[in-house]
Amino acid sequence: MKLNKSFEQATYVVTMLALQEGHQPVKSHVLSQILQVSDSYLKKVLMKLSKAGLIASQASKTGGYQLAKPVDEITLKDIFFALELQADVVDFKHIAHQIYDDELHVRQVEEKVKMTLETGLSAFYDQLETLSISDLLRQEAYEKGAIDWNQKVK
Repeated sequence: MKLNKSFEQATYVVTMLALQEGHQPVKSHVLSQILQVSDSYLKKVLMKLSKAGLIASQASKTGGYQLAKPVDEITLKDIFFALELQADVVDFKHIAHQIYDDELHVRQVEEKVKMTLETGLSAFYDQLETLSISDLLRQEAYEKGAIDWNQKVK
């Protein structure tokens, strides 16, 4: 399975914000420099995380991005859905109807495939929901924050 690169970036952004010393805001350019990714692309990821209510942004000289929820309330599923990566509907183009004459059989086969894919997606989403960001971090590191990311790029 190949995941979109934004999922990995978003997950690390959330963990970095959780670890930020004193939970102070972190600017996007700091995050992008540390992750070594494009600031403009990362801003799109940040906007989606913000829109989903996972992070908050403060536009000011001392502002930046912070978590909007506790880390034990943010799951991988939340990040996945914030980035709009989910595929909730299996959409057939019904190509088989152009090849085979047995309409009933084609519909039955498409329904079996659809049900299998939907069951698999549901299991995938359920599994993503079992892992919170706090599960990825040491508790003592995220309670007050352990790293000042702003100092890492100076």
